[in-house]
Amino acid sequence: MKNHFIKDLKPGDTVDTVFILVKKTLKKTKNGQNYSALSFQDNSGSIEGIIWTEACQSMELFKKGNFEEGDYVKVQGSVSEYKGTRQLDINRLLPLSEEEKSVIAHEDFVKSSKRNTGQMFKELLSIIESFKNPHLRKLAESFFSDPVFKNNFCFWPAAVQYHHAYIGGLLEHTLSMVKICDYLANCYENIDRDLLITGAALHDIGKITEYSTEKNGALIKITDEGKLLGHITIGYGIVMSRLKLIKDFPKDLEKRLLHIILAHHGHKEFGSPKRPKTLEAFIVYHVDHMDADIGGFNFILENSGSEAQWSEYLKNYERSIYLKSPDYSDSASAEEQNGNNVSPQNTQAEDVLF
Repeated sequence: MKNHFIKDLKPGDTVDTVFILVKKTLKKTKNGQNYSALSFQDNSGSIEGIIWTEACQSMELFKKGNFEEGDYVKVQGSVSEYKGTRQLDINRLLPLSEEEKSVIAHEDFVKSSKRNTGQMFKELLSIIESFKNPHLRKLAESFFSDPVFKNNFCFWPAAVQYHHAYIGGLLEHTLSMVKICDYLANCYENIDRDLLITGAALHDIGKITEYSTEKNGALIKITDEGKLLGHITIGYGIVMSRLKLIKDFPKDLEKRLLHIILAHHGHKEFGSPKRPKTLEAFIVYHVDHMDADIGGFNFILENSGSEAQWSEYLKNYERSIYLKSPDYSDSASAEEQNGNNVSPQNTQAEDVLF
């Protein structure tokens, strides 16, 4: 049944296939025209869709339960391009029959990490096992040797959208940070390696409570606790409760670790109760920001699916980003045609200056 995947859709394509409906909203244009804004996904990506005709009636169908978020929906329409990204112009939405539902392969519709979860978790454990600080090692092992925590941690996403917003995303994001922090600890002086890596490993554990994964991972939503408290505060509480169970855990070490968690968003306007004030907290903040930006950039790049060279203005980045694929095949000939060859004299001058 799954004959079109989102990653393969191009502007001008006709669509008649099944997606998961992940969001539905009734909106108005600037001139007051109603339309339904919808979001769909499969395991290759996500795409926005609109219904211009009979939008209000369509939403009434949603309210009656014909189409709910998390449902499989057959979509008929075409792909257009809007502000540098693809968009579905929908003609019809059709519910699946019971027979059609019985042959659905759920894995075709749920986004998950491209990396092997088991292998990623082994990598994380191997780094934790290298700790020389017995207190931090005991704390980390109290989390990652707990079967319930392990299952949730390996399954959970790291965000609702953009960076690592898929099954296994929290583990993938955390492992990337731990490996980068491990590398940096060997590049600079005055870094407490075990503290730095523990902070990176535990900085986002509050997301297991902040987010819910519904429909067997098809829907990622923020919980009430997540909206009221946020993952930083939740994670601080979780780590604090585990610290109390470890006998003779050094008080100064406890403060420094908890500070990393409280400060890992860097700025109060980004949700951090505290700004980084230790070297390890500075590093975790910057590595977290970098890994999230890279994950978000790749999300936008993979979901653009068009020939547009630039994205629209992106609030997260406060700019548009360049989407064009690299093409260096004609660089040498272009330089020769433009007379841009560097003379021996200039080369020597550059060697002297730099």
